[in-house]
Amino acid sequence: MLDPKQVKEMLKDHCINLRFHARGGQGGVTASNLCVEAFDGYGICQPRFGAERMGSPTESYVRLSLNKDLIQSNEQVYVPHFVAVLDDSLLNEVDVTAGLPYGGWLIVNTEMNQKAVQLTLAMEDINVATIDATNIAMEILGRNITNTIILGALIKISHLFTLDQLSDAIMARFKGEIAGKNVKAIKQAIEETCIYEAESGRELALEVDTKVPWSQVDPGLPGYKELDLAGVWYCDSDVIKVGSDQVMTGSWGEWNIIWDEEKCTNCAQCWYICPDFAIVREIDNEGVYHMKGIDQAHCKSCQNCIEVCPVNAISAELKQGPGSCAVPEED
Repeated sequence: MLDPKQVKEMLKDHCINLRFHARGGQGGVTASNLCVEAFDGYGICQPRFGAERMGSPTESYVRLSLNKDLIQSNEQVYVPHFVAVLDDSLLNEVDVTAGLPYGGWLIVNTEMNQKAVQLTLAMEDINVATIDATNIAMEILGRNITNTIILGALIKISHLFTLDQLSDAIMARFKGEIAGKNVKAIKQAIEETCIYEAESGRELALEVDTKVPWSQVDPGLPGYKELDLAGVWYCDSDVIKVGSDQVMTGSWGEWNIIWDEEKCTNCAQCWYICPDFAIVREIDNEGVYHMKGIDQAHCKSCQNCIEVCPVNAISAELKQGPGSCAVPEED
């Protein structure tokens, strides 16, 4: 088993990857958001969108490190060190262990024991943690939403963040009684998580998917310096005279993305998922970030922000109406 000191040392020079498997409506994306919010370091998270139907398989990815150079990668996690499965029916439907390296951990919401999970996956040499998150969710939350509960099991085996850090993230994300119930459920999950460490006792393999800091280009070319706040846009005149921040990619999309300040709760899910850093934020006098709008000059209208917004504070409208050759509507 890992201990907190080991994990902290690992995070100094490596990136730890997580992958969440869930069904639509079970909160897998929120679980990945909370990991980044609870982690005392640098993190990035993003979902993979598919059919977008309630009950369809979903995936969400997290990268965490104390080295910010290692998390600047907007791609799905292919080598997860920790995999969380929020619905055990996915074990027969999705290859949840794909890319899991030696020493990696599989966390499953299930009534099965660890041996039964290994038998289902036809994998004996694998670290498994099980938790009956559904039972806890129904008992405490009154509904089958297991995303925060699975994070309790993650705390117990990973030490990536503490219960207090996750509780703070929960309190910031949810309000009042709902937040309190989720924290109570997490505490119960930590107590009830069952752990099975494979007999091989292999240490967690961290080198497989660690992103190497910029080294593939010669100094002086775009990319060798740390990315600025504009993400992919280079605007350092010492590097390139007219950087790609001058490319108005906002003209590429068909839609104007509209942000409703009245509805916005500043959850920042849109900011985490935007591939072009087109969500504008500003920091107040107390050091808290607030949403300010959309950078239309660079927004390509992928609409990922609309998909993840929990309060429908973001919408889209076509930039151009029907052409003049369109058949007029009848009165």
